[in-house]
Amino acid sequence: MSEFIKILLSLSVSGALLLLLILGLKPLYKNKFSKRWQYYIWIVVALRFLLPFTPDTTIVGSLFEKFDTAAITNEIPTSPNVPVPADTGNSKAEPTQTNREITTAAMREPFNKYVCLFFIWSALALVLFVRKVTVYQGFIQYIKAGNKEVSDIKILNLLSDCEEKLNIKTRVELSCNPLIASPMLIGFFRPRIILPVGELEDKELSYIFVHELTHSKQRDMFYKWLIQIIVCVHWFNPFVYLLEKEVNKSCELSCDEKVLSVLDDKAKREYGDTLISFLKSSNLYKSSLASVTLTEGAEQLKERLGAIMKFRKKSKVVIAITAIFTVAVCVCFFVTGAYAAPSANSKEKNLMPDAVPNVENNKGYTYVQRGFYSDSYIIEMGWNLSDTISKEYTNSKEITLEDNSVIKVYFDENTVDYLNDSNAISAIGKLLYSLNNRDMQNYPTIETPLITNVTYVSENNLSILADEYFQNSSLTEFSAIFPVLDIELQKEYCQKIYDDNKIAFFSSIIPYMDRDLVMLYADKSDQDQKVNFFSVILGYVQSDDLNQYAEKYYEANNISYFTILVNYMTKEERQEWLKRAQTDKKTNFVAVLSE
Repeated sequence: MSEFIKILLSLSVSGALLLLLILGLKPLYKNKFSKRWQYYIWIVVALRFLLPFTPDTTIVGSLFEKFDTAAITNEIPTSPNVPVPADTGNSKAEPTQTNREITTAAMREPFNKYVCLFFIWSALALVLFVRKVTVYQGFIQYIKAGNKEVSDIKILNLLSDCEEKLNIKTRVELSCNPLIASPMLIGFFRPRIILPVGELEDKELSYIFVHELTHSKQRDMFYKWLIQIIVCVHWFNPFVYLLEKEVNKSCELSCDEKVLSVLDDKAKREYGDTLISFLKSSNLYKSSLASVTLTEGAEQLKERLGAIMKFRKKSKVVIAITAIFTVAVCVCFFVTGAYAAPSANSKEKNLMPDAVPNVENNKGYTYVQRGFYSDSYIIEMGWNLSDTISKEYTNSKEITLEDNSVIKVYFDENTVDYLNDSNAISAIGKLLYSLNNRDMQNYPTIETPLITNVTYVSENNLSILADEYFQNSSLTEFSAIFPVLDIELQKEYCQKIYDDNKIAFFSSIIPYMDRDLVMLYADKSDQDQKVNFFSVILGYVQSDDLNQYAEKYYEANNISYFTILVNYMTKEERQEWLKRAQTDKKTNFVAVLSE
């Protein structure tokens, strides 16, 4: 649902940008390019509002991807399954870590927000579309009530001659109606020309028929309803109403130009007089949705008459420039683009912004990548590659650790230069030895490591670098040097990260908090109802503390928070709670614990 909303908004932004571009250039082409071109160029804008097809990299697509990444980084908790970095000398108690997934309850709030937006959008779009269809049907019924078939052979022959001149094969019906004051064309598949009641000269009739038949030949009713669909879909975007206005105006100018292309100067003046004659009285019923009328307003008529007087056939140079401009507009169509919903693989990647794609090896472990600090180097490393993936990396080095064991380390193309850097290799060796000799709890031994980035940093500038990384949202670098910062500075960052709701940063530093600090933020997030923080912290809460929270929510019948806790319980603990819930006949708790 959230992806649909993002695609819709990106199409709306993309279409508006293309619309503004063409309107901004209008003074350059208004009196030079053909009116027909100025009419049909809006189809490109219309399609930009509707079609989500887009190249891989576009302006609007990139913009929404940045918003998407920012939202993921700031709202979605990263997995607490983070290996502990190299020993930094801090004498902190190692927190209990568990291998849990983010609960669906933690994600429920943003999901509901998008669902709410979807239903608001769809409800208003449907209401607007139904209203337009109702107006159309009402107008058709109104016209049919006063219609009278034209039986004058002379007029019918004149209509037939006009159809033959325009090479129109579809038969067009002709009727008159006292309820209208201006000729019009109605109907999609069975077009009908409606004439007002009154005496009309043959020349006037000829101009009317050619004008309305041109509308029918151009399928202008279909074009106008395409725009109406866009208005319904993007009802929240004020620019679609501007698009509607421009299309309606260009429609008549394009039709006039087509008629004028076969008239001499005298006939052009007569055609203009015909337009003026039907403006003197107002239509009793107007609906631009249901018909294409000969005249629609004095302001538009003034522009049409001006175009009639200035009409000239376009030179080959102008036609060539028009073609170039058309290609440029089409290029802009693709360049503006739209947001493309990420695939399942890319979504998984985005959940861990500092990790390469997760790959499971034959041991069932998941390959993850983190940043660590060791001997003045920030080392970004992943490990436990599968045999298939490791074969893709040709650069490797066997490093001897402090216990004289040897481990083969792979280097990607970004870190090849460090293969022969003795200081960097020494720092990597110390890091690997430290990680493999810690109590890793549920974490696997470091095997088949891959070095993806190495950065030298001065030990004297760590606090300054920490601030810089924090301000620039450089999560990997910040989490790497966080453990070596002064304890008081660490606490300051903890508070700031919590206050700023930077859940990804919080997830990366929580492994370095002692039990008291973990419980402090567990209580705070519980009181502040920050579900995303609370769900991450639970992965580092000890069993006794976890049971206290479970007891609290059980007694308070707080099923939503209890559901989060269930994901952190052992199988035996869940069985005990299930028996208790069954005894107490708390069916909602039984349902959760039975899943």
